Formats: sequence, structure tokens, C-alpha cells
Amino acid sequence: MRTDEKKNSREFEEAANLKSQFLGNMSHELRTPLNSIIGFSELFMDGMVGELNEKQAHYIKIIHSSGVHLLRLVNDMLDYSKLEEGMLEVFNEPTDLRGVVEEVLKAYSVVVEQKKIAIGVDMPPTLPLMLTDRRKLTQIMDNLLSNAVKFTQQGRIDIDIGLEDGTLEIGVKDTGVGIESDDIPHIFEPFHQVDSSSTRRYEGTGLGLALVKKLLEIQNGSITVESIPGEGSTFVLRLPFVEYHPPKTAEATTKEELKSELPEPGDRPILVVEDNPLAANLMSTWLSDAGYQVEVATTGEEALTKSMAIKPAAITLDILLPQMDGWRVLHRLKEMQETKDIPIIVVSIVEDKSFGLSLGAVDYMVKPVSRLELLKKIENLTKSGERPPRILVVDDNPADVSLIEEILSLDGYEVLKASGGIEGFNTACKEKPDLVILDLMMPDLDGFDVMRLFESDEATKNVPVILFTAKDLSQIDRSNLSANIREIFGKTQLDRNSLRRKIADVLSLKKPSEGSS
Repeated sequence: MRTDEKKNSREFEEAANLKSQFLGNMSHELRTPLNSIIGFSELFMDGMVGELNEKQAHYIKIIHSSGVHLLRLVNDMLDYSKLEEGMLEVFNEPTDLRGVVEEVLKAYSVVVEQKKIAIGVDMPPTLPLMLTDRRKLTQIMDNLLSNAVKFTQQGRIDIDIGLEDGTLEIGVKDTGVGIESDDIPHIFEPFHQVDSSSTRRYEGTGLGLALVKKLLEIQNGSITVESIPGEGSTFVLRLPFVEYHPPKTAEATTKEELKSELPEPGDRPILVVEDNPLAANLMSTWLSDAGYQVEVATTGEEALTKSMAIKPAAITLDILLPQMDGWRVLHRLKEMQETKDIPIIVVSIVEDKSFGLSLGAVDYMVKPVSRLELLKKIENLTKSGERPPRILVVDDNPADVSLIEEILSLDGYEVLKASGGIEGFNTACKEKPDLVILDLMMPDLDGFDVMRLFESDEATKNVPVILFTAKDLSQIDRSNLSANIREIFGKTQLDRNSLRRKIADVLSLKKPSEGSS
């Protein structure tokens, strides 16, 4: 009996692995052509290849809407599979709620017009940027609107957005067929279809609402529903609202300082590293139309060679390249002195944002990508004239390093890591970080010894340091600290917002002192 149980367990595990592998491969294969379908149809819709007549514009909208719908199904299947395995990560970023709503509504413009559905949106005229996973919020809204559109015929859909007591509330109300009270407890179950003659004919995988519920739960959110058969349904999602506060930066005080930015975008090319001719052509068209010079590399070796030769203002990098994959290219670019400061945006069907950022990418976009979103990211990089602030975390506890890295990644800092005092000093000398977060208690060299090394070396003596320690410092300990210590945080009392604010303050104070020396 035990042998049979072990065999069944192995077979179940193997089947689960095969399912995940199949879903992953299938989604990647589908996303590649979808990138072209959605991207090129947007070129037509935006009038970038000439004026379209009314019929042509209508057909292109249908193609685009169908591509976006298929992409949503692919993303839903892959994300639900990851959720089941506990592998779906949350990546918070500054998010404009109005932009999310407009993006989702755009995808349904054709079907709403065909079904003669009126859509109303009620939200405050001004809302601060929200720190949340933009992609997941878009996915949630997309599924709720899809559900409302699917079950509404010639009716109305209202989206109500409000903010109260630190909670974001979004209601999606339709005048559709409604849900029987007996079915309401089951609608958030995966692959559940309401079993009634009036709703059998509606399309759907039965996965959307189950995914919405799980995506909200992993972000400490929730969803409720009220419905009257024949009159419609109202879904209300609630999500903790964390306002985004941009880090303080030193303001330029003279015309000379204002002029010390990078050249205009057209003066230095953007390097597009992409082996798929259609994808490379699409991104080149986007960037060229926006006024950028564009160079294309189709292999990893070509990418390295061109990066050294032309010193691009920014690089977009695919991961699935022949011979040398994008991970190795990214690693090599960040290793070489001549290219390590070039900002790199990964643009790929491979979903591994945390790994890409850890290797030094400044951003990570999963195909299909939006033209406007890509252009906005490129513009921010080329006009800022600065790489993201580089912060070195020196700590022998991997859990503490991961915690700090997560906090810092929210504000776009580049994080360097060292697991001991000697490694920390060597990394600081080589990489010249803008700030060091230093643990005091480490096995090889403690924080006091590391600070003495910092002070003795020309490359590190002026680097500001924030101590992050579990040690209760005595008066003697404090007297031994360097003048470069700007703040001390207790590990058991760490508040993520105060740490982020303090880092922003330290970095903003650092720049004027450098300019005056």
C-alpha cells in the first residue's frame, strides 16, 4: 500500500510539473506572435503608417481588441498556474489609477460599441500615485470589466473608484443577467461556470474571477459581490492604498547645472537587442518615430560589440537570444567598465523580473509591451542624465539583505550586495556606491573595522553610511563610529517607509557636497 502511495505521489508530482512546463512553454510561444499582432495594429490605430478610412480603422480595432483579449487569457492561465505553486511575485511600482482604467477601457471599446453598452467612470479628480503591482491591478480590472461586458446586453456598466481610511475601493456595477444566490458562493472557484440555461451560452474559461480573488489576497486585498438575477451585479474590490512618495533630489540652482544633462535623445542611439525581425522592426519604428537613433543587434555577441562601440543612451534587451542568452549579455555588460553604467531595460516574454533587476537591469517589461510605456521609460532614462542611485548592502544575513533589497527596489535604486565585511569593502572600492547600508555584527570583519577601512581608502572615505544592526550600541560604540554614519536603524524596529525616506534624504544631501568640493 505504501509503495502504491509513493508511486501515485510521484506520478502526481510529475503530472503537475508537466502541466506547469506545458503552460509556460505555450504562453511563451503565444506571446511572441501576439507581440506583433498587438504592436503593429497599434501602429495603424495611431496613424503612424498613414491615414485609414473608417472601415479600415474599424477592422484594425477588432484585430487589436482580439489580440489583447487572447493575451489576457494567456496571462490568466500562466498566472493561475504560478499562484497554485506559490511562485507568483508581487512587484510594486508607482501607479496612476486613471491610467490603469483608461488602458482597460481601451481594450473593450469595440465590443462595447457593438453591444451598445454605456460605460460611466466616477473617480476623484485627483488621486496620488499608488504604490502597487500595476500589472496585477490592470489584470484584476480587466477581468472584472470583461465579466461585466460579457453578461450585459445593451445596458450600462459603472466603475466607481474611491479612497477611504487608507483603502482603495473599486466597484464595477453592470445591468446584466445577474447571478442566482445559490451560485454566488461558487463564482470564485476555478473553472466554475454558472449552470443555468440563461448563461450557458456565454463564453469564458471560468478562471477570471478565481484569479481576481487570488491576486487580491496575495496583496492583502479582498472582493465582494452583490447580485439580483435579471437586474445585474456589483463587484467591489478593496486594496490597501500605499501612496507613492518620490525620493527627494537636489534641485539645480544654476543654469550651468541645468545644462549638465545628457545630450538630446537623437544624439546617442538606443540599442535594440532582439533576434526576432518583427519585434526588432516594431521597436525600431516606435523609437525612430519618437526621434531616437536606433541600432539593432540580433545576437548577444553583436550586442556586446555595439555597446562598446557606440555607447548607447539606453539598451532594450531580449532574453531569448541565440548562442549567448540575454542573462549572460546583461551580466557581461554590467561587468565591463565601459558599459556598466548604460541603463538596460529587459523586454522579453520570459517572466523573471527579480532576477533581471538583480543582474543590474533598471527595468523589466514582459512582451507584448505598450509603445507608449516603452517610450516613456526610454525618455526618462535618456533625459535624466543619471543612472539610478547605487546602494551597497553589507550584511551576512540573507533574509535581512532580501528585506532591504525589496524596500529599495520600490524606488528604483540599484542594489549591490556583499555578505561580509571584506567583500563589502572590496565591492565599495570597485563599484563606488552612492550609499552603504552596513551591518555591525559580521563574522569576518565587524562594522567598526569596515568603517576604518572605508576611512583609510581614497575611493570610499566620503561614502555615506547607514547602519542596520541588531546590536544595542553603547556610548563607547557610538563614539567609535565614523563621521560618515548618517543614521542607525535597529533590525527589530525597521520601518520600511522611514528607511526609504532616510535613504532619499541622505542621497539628496550628498550631491551638493560633491559639487562644492
